[in-house]
Amino acid sequence: MIIEMKNLKSMNRIFSESQFCLVLLLALVLAITACFTLPDQFRLRALNSLPGKQYTSGTDTRDDSKRLIEPVEETKRSEDRQQTTSQEVKDIVHKYSSSKNDHHNAHKGTDNSHVEGSTKNVYEQTLAKPICDNSNWRYEACDIIGDARTFGIFSTVFYVPPPETTNPAVQNWTFSAQSRRAVNAKNVTVKSLFSSLEAPPCSIRNNIPAIVFALGGLTGNIWHDFSDVLIPLFINSLAFDGEVQFLITDMHTWFMQKYGLVFKKLSRYEIINFDKDFEVRCYPRVMVGLKSHKDLGIDPERTPNRYNMIDFRMFIRDAFALPQSVGIPFKLNTDPNKKPRLMLILRSRNRRFMNGPEIVQAVQRLGFEVLPVEPTRDLNITEFSRVVDSCDVLMGAHGAALTNIMFLRTNALLIQVVPYGKMENDADNFYSRPATAMKLRHLEYSISAKETTLLEKYGWNNPVISDPDSIHRQGWRAGMQYYWLEQDIKLNLTRFAPILVRAQQLLRE
Repeated sequence: MIIEMKNLKSMNRIFSESQFCLVLLLALVLAITACFTLPDQFRLRALNSLPGKQYTSGTDTRDDSKRLIEPVEETKRSEDRQQTTSQEVKDIVHKYSSSKNDHHNAHKGTDNSHVEGSTKNVYEQTLAKPICDNSNWRYEACDIIGDARTFGIFSTVFYVPPPETTNPAVQNWTFSAQSRRAVNAKNVTVKSLFSSLEAPPCSIRNNIPAIVFALGGLTGNIWHDFSDVLIPLFINSLAFDGEVQFLITDMHTWFMQKYGLVFKKLSRYEIINFDKDFEVRCYPRVMVGLKSHKDLGIDPERTPNRYNMIDFRMFIRDAFALPQSVGIPFKLNTDPNKKPRLMLILRSRNRRFMNGPEIVQAVQRLGFEVLPVEPTRDLNITEFSRVVDSCDVLMGAHGAALTNIMFLRTNALLIQVVPYGKMENDADNFYSRPATAMKLRHLEYSISAKETTLLEKYGWNNPVISDPDSIHRQGWRAGMQYYWLEQDIKLNLTRFAPILVRAQQLLRE
């Protein structure tokens, strides 16, 4: 009896164990079946997966004609556009403002040359060269090719690694997105993410490149408008032949209105105010910042198709609907009594001509039609460009208004009056060399100590007059204070007359 009870307990135990294994096996089968039969809404998704859409990283598998941004006005098709909800914005803000991977190496990219193994090889294929370049003393810029995503309200651009690839050396750059380092332009941050799982989901997908850049800085001065923004933008965007979108931070309405024709000539797409953009825009390529070459100039060796300043001047003439490939007005006029027209720039603050009316009369006596103008910051540049185009000569004291030589015709003439204080180098770099590069002719007249108002203020024995080099050795601020800001000009018309004679000769050659 005792033996039978033991056998019964043994059988019960074996049966229980067998029953448990059977139940476990059945549960496993059900779990595997569920993975293939659950409705789509219950499946786990990657962070960058969008319901109802199957994308590879940075690539839209739909037909190109359905995902191309419409020129000027974005198409708001439901299949192309998903508005980012306020909750999504909050989630993304939290994620990227407190990311554990954020090392915040502002101005210093983290070297990823020590990444080991096969991941490095895959990553190097995507990043054949560094994303960002901070080696140039003029500017900092990034060029992101692959999956690039912009999030304007946080002034951030993300580089997203390919799927199933990781980037152990997370990189971050924060810099002024203009063509000058040392200006007060708004910063933009570029982040290379650890993996595609960290990427914010796209709300707008594009199959064209984008350029993110800043206004601000020293804009408002026409020389800086051209040298810091318009020429660098031309250098960076012309090769795209209009197939590029601009995302602008620190955007100013007055700037967009003044130079709107230039932007329309470079891009066929809506311009985005980056600071107010709540969308996560995805592009196959994003350039951040503007590469530049020199003050008011272009180095053809560093441009895609050897563009130069003649190309830029002709581009500007085309943008403002000025005639192309025509001679100076004086040469085209068949009237034997026609005089060459000279535009005289009259400054309203420093470096003013104190004897302006006498200068006008002297220029007229030497055979010119004189057009005195005092350009203001809010002038209608489209209308003013036509007036400049009608002139053969543009004359003025060294200063920003001489930038209007952009609107002169080939072989027209610049007469630059150089203020006192060893300013010839600045005059040459800022205007004379650019004039030559644009196939314009130029003459310089350096005033003497007797022609500056600084003499009356400081006297012959002050270093400001007797030793300008000693002033410049104190730093650029000292030179700026005396020779740029405090000085006005009383032109010696007898000493200046040979310049006007030479101008007449050049115009008749």
